[in-house]
Amino acid sequence: MRHIFLSIILVCSTHFLFGQFNKDSLYNYQDLNKILELARTNNDQKTLAEVYVKLADYEGDVFAEYEKSFEYYKRALEYFKLNRDSSGILETNHAIAKRYIDAGFYDESIQLLQNLQNVYQKQKKATKLASVYFDLNRAYKARGDNEKSIEYLKKSEDLNVYLKDTTLMLRIFFDKIQSFEMSYELDSALVTAYKVFTISSHFENKELVAKSLFHIGYINKLKKNFPLAIKYLTKSKSILPFQPYSELRKFIYKELSDVYAKSGETKLGYDYLIKYTQLNDSILNKNRLESFTNLALKYGSKEKQTSIELLKIEKQYAEEQNSTQRRTMYILGIGLFIVTLSIYFIIKFYDQRISTTKIITEQKEEINHQKIRELEDNYKMSSMRSVIEGQEIERERIAKDLHDSLGGLLSTIKLQFDQVRSRNEELGQLKEYNKAHKLLDIAVEEVRTISRNLQPGSLHNLGLVPAIKDLINRFEGDGSPYIDFQYYQMPEKIDKMISLSVYRIIQELLTNSLKHAQAHEILIQINTEEDELVIQYEDDGVGFDQHHLKRGMGLENIRSRVSYMHGTITMDSEKGKGMAVMIRMKYH
Repeated sequence: MRHIFLSIILVCSTHFLFGQFNKDSLYNYQDLNKILELARTNNDQKTLAEVYVKLADYEGDVFAEYEKSFEYYKRALEYFKLNRDSSGILETNHAIAKRYIDAGFYDESIQLLQNLQNVYQKQKKATKLASVYFDLNRAYKARGDNEKSIEYLKKSEDLNVYLKDTTLMLRIFFDKIQSFEMSYELDSALVTAYKVFTISSHFENKELVAKSLFHIGYINKLKKNFPLAIKYLTKSKSILPFQPYSELRKFIYKELSDVYAKSGETKLGYDYLIKYTQLNDSILNKNRLESFTNLALKYGSKEKQTSIELLKIEKQYAEEQNSTQRRTMYILGIGLFIVTLSIYFIIKFYDQRISTTKIITEQKEEINHQKIRELEDNYKMSSMRSVIEGQEIERERIAKDLHDSLGGLLSTIKLQFDQVRSRNEELGQLKEYNKAHKLLDIAVEEVRTISRNLQPGSLHNLGLVPAIKDLINRFEGDGSPYIDFQYYQMPEKIDKMISLSVYRIIQELLTNSLKHAQAHEILIQINTEEDELVIQYEDDGVGFDQHHLKRGMGLENIRSRVSYMHGTITMDSEKGKGMAVMIRMKYH
């Protein structure tokens, strides 16, 4: 009865979810996995393809796990091909191309978008072609090819003259404004911003009107026309509809603070700086809460998926038992007609049944033990991943707080110091004033150093090798050991989390050598062997006894990170003979 009841629930759930499923609707991670499981049960290939696209979007947009996102897009393509859904294939390839831009694979994105361009040109699908042109502009801009970027942006704009797609037209104009601002073509940027303001006002879209006014104010700030900048930024703030976590309002506060400070109205500048800091803190806290909620949702879905698999095993075992019982009934029926052989067959059958049941029971116990071990391992890895990712999220938040809030506040204080001295020149002769001014400079630099240590900007902007070089430069100085950094055959693309882990490991090792090892020379080597990243670290310090290792030397943090990346680590050290460490991990 229990299995019949579960089957009825499964059928009802299938009817409900599939009756409601729409690829243009929003679903959370749990619902998508439920729909996916039901689609597999019913062999609904169309729904499978569309759900995999949704999951791919979710992995990329919410979790920024691009490798998983590409895997789901690939599965979606397979099902679209089985259904011969050419439209689904093209739209999925377009989604992959846009995700390539997010992941930094600009050449791959350009190649895929150019293939789509050829297809849509042959099919004469102008709307799709205009969108492809716009994304080609984004890909070339991200790659640094401004000439090609402008070429495709113009193609998209020319095609949209006939399409009259207002949404695309506004995206094009805002993209042009940002390009003009970056290249400091301020007159062209201002003309385009006024165009967007006129169009947005015509359609009575207050948010777009506020955004266009913000750009007009920002451009006037760049042109050092501070009264006009204040006028348009204030107007943008008053028109913008209220939203508790508005990014645009945050930037308006930031620019008003800057403009008022530069105009000499430091009181208003300080007031807007406080508003910017408070709103920025609220947005950061909201984003952090959403990140933790999404991670809990994701890994909770995985645990439920494991439970479903266990239910499947139980169902399969029950079906095997039913099959065995049916065979017993047939053999007993035959035994009624053949009295002489019935006892022999019954005994033989029960012997076989006992052996089979014993084997099945042993197999089930082994499967359950294996599942328990897998669940324990997954739980440990999930916990470790959550801790490490939580640490990095918290580091990033603290670094942003220090840089944006405390750093901005110290800079404002320094500006007020300078204004006071400019009005009272005799202050420059006071020893106490000069000492306070020097301490303020040291405080600003200290905040920058701490922020850079917590969240290395060079790692995100330049890559792993330049980030390590920057780290070494910060460790070098009078009385510091000589650090020799060597790297060979470094891969072009390394996963973001792997790069960050390697950076943190080397940072921990260097800190350990300087604090505890009293080393004079340090050697760092990074190279690749097949699909592995190999890190070798040596110093000539005092070393340590591996059998009596003291806590607090950071080595446990290193082991945890290596374990989290599924890598291996070996350490060799003796007292007075320095330390050698070798780490191997997959880099893709």
